[in-house]
Amino acid sequence: MDTSVFIALMNPGMSLVFAATFFLLWRHQRQQRYIALLSASFVAIAGGFLLQYFTIYSVPISKLLSNLLFLAGGVGFAIGGLGRFERRPPVASTAFFATAGISAFTWFLFVDPDITKRIYAINFAFGAITLIMAAELRRAHERRFVDNLLLGLLVFYGISFFVRPVAVIWIDGPYQSYENFHQSLYWITLTFSASMFLLIFALCLITAITLELMDDLRRESQTDPLSGLLNRRGFEEGVAEALRTARRRHMEGVLIFCDLDHFKTVNDTYGHAAGDRVIKTFAECLHGCVGPNHVVGRIGGEEFAIFLRGIDLRAGRLFAEGVRAAFGALCVPGLPEELRCTASFGVAEWREGETATELFIRADRALYDAKAAGRDRVRVDRRKAAPEVRDGPLLTAEA
Repeated sequence: MDTSVFIALMNPGMSLVFAATFFLLWRHQRQQRYIALLSASFVAIAGGFLLQYFTIYSVPISKLLSNLLFLAGGVGFAIGGLGRFERRPPVASTAFFATAGISAFTWFLFVDPDITKRIYAINFAFGAITLIMAAELRRAHERRFVDNLLLGLLVFYGISFFVRPVAVIWIDGPYQSYENFHQSLYWITLTFSASMFLLIFALCLITAITLELMDDLRRESQTDPLSGLLNRRGFEEGVAEALRTARRRHMEGVLIFCDLDHFKTVNDTYGHAAGDRVIKTFAECLHGCVGPNHVVGRIGGEEFAIFLRGIDLRAGRLFAEGVRAAFGALCVPGLPEELRCTASFGVAEWREGETATELFIRADRALYDAKAAGRDRVRVDRRKAAPEVRDGPLLTAEA
């Protein structure tokens, strides 16, 4: 393949490949519209590069359409890139620089023809939009490493849109016509810098989107679909992480096991749909009582567990009593108004050096004491050591 043809097709070909990639990602996450916008933006960039080499109607019209597509793609990159953080670039300033850039470009294309000034106009507009996107991305919370890499890329290229054309035109310009323009130092540096930007920009976003998809799948695998709480696996992993933090920072912690009283009777009498509503009602009660720093999950059919970070035994018992009272006062939809569901609670405080398994066993033992004492009550485990492990880390409470 001729070198000039390869250079002409390199950026549009790469852009179309990335457009297809983002389109496929969007098909698996249709609720994420910013991914579709990124795909369309890469199509616009591909069209812009193709119109630089292939004339439609006339050279000026092709150049105008090409730069309109470049600007549309750049604005789409800004909106789509920030869409991951549910942020939008400042619409007024972005629209101002895009409009000013294309207006100046059009003036120096039709009214006062000047290639050099057209280069400045479109590059400065791109630089301003890129730096606006970088400023907004810097304000985003919970950035990953790949997001910081993207931020650095935007700052570097935002500045280069101002520096590169000035430096190249000082060395190789000014340009008087489009004759041999695609062999000029400006176009060669633009082509290769654009290809590097498109490559790194796309790979950063693809990596970030893929990581988010993996996180979503992990959360889904750790979430109980009925209650919306963590499932057994998710709860165990959450407690393991909480205990690592507690050991490192010498923090307190309390584990609470909960069991819905006479749940089998509710199922047998009113049906499984009513039982599901009882579970949802209790889960909503826990949601309303437990803060975001704690770990809460449904670990069995009618069994729930809570790990309270930085809480001692006395506060843990008061919390359990509060949940017990709050749930006992609720009316479950679909059940007789006079019927009140109750729950039993077992509370155990984590001890320095204790394993998660030992803590689970002591909380389960306290829950058994609560149910043996008549249900609808809270019991605290104060015994020195846990018994031998028989049935695994999370023992099923007896009904």
